[in-house]
Amino acid sequence: MNGNYEYKKRFYDLEKEENFLNEMSEKGLALKEIKWGAFADVYRFEPCDKRYVYREDYNAEGAMEEMTSPYIKFVTGTYGCEFVCIAGGKVYFRKTADSGDFPPVYTDLESRIAAEKKRFYLYIVRAVTFIVLINIAAPNCFNAFHSDNLFGRMAFIFSIVAIIAGIVCIVYSVFFAVCHRRKIKELKDIQSEKGGE
Repeated sequence: MNGNYEYKKRFYDLEKEENFLNEMSEKGLALKEIKWGAFADVYRFEPCDKRYVYREDYNAEGAMEEMTSPYIKFVTGTYGCEFVCIAGGKVYFRKTADSGDFPPVYTDLESRIAAEKKRFYLYIVRAVTFIVLINIAAPNCFNAFHSDNLFGRMAFIFSIVAIIAGIVCIVYSVFFAVCHRRKIKELKDIQSEKGGE
């Protein structure tokens, strides 16, 4: 294989994202970097002869310092793995598949619940923002519809496009808010089964 490979995806679940990265490694592709996108993140891979097991964790405080972070040094030292990148509030690690067990490096349940809540509220704020923008665009659309000049017609088209884009963004934001809300419930159920650890 030659060149780099890009995949556009958006995950709300750590385990599903890890499975995707591990499947890509089985296909001979190693994660190079992840770039944030409005509707999907861009996962960049490069061909690799090694097979890796990928693990990720929600961004621990101070992890943004990357290689100098005590957190990253602790994880790489403890698990004998290597740091890959930080993206979307998560830290990515990998270890060659033939170098022994690589258990999940997730933070404690309380930290994971807090991180999921942040993401949940982020999507709620986005949905509310787009609702406000639609309420601003809708009256302009009505007024522009009754205009006879070119500027008014252009404003009408722009308003319609803005309203449609806003509705799409609201649906998208609500969908991911619901996904994160479900994950919060799932983690809280696990926490209560473990006796509130």
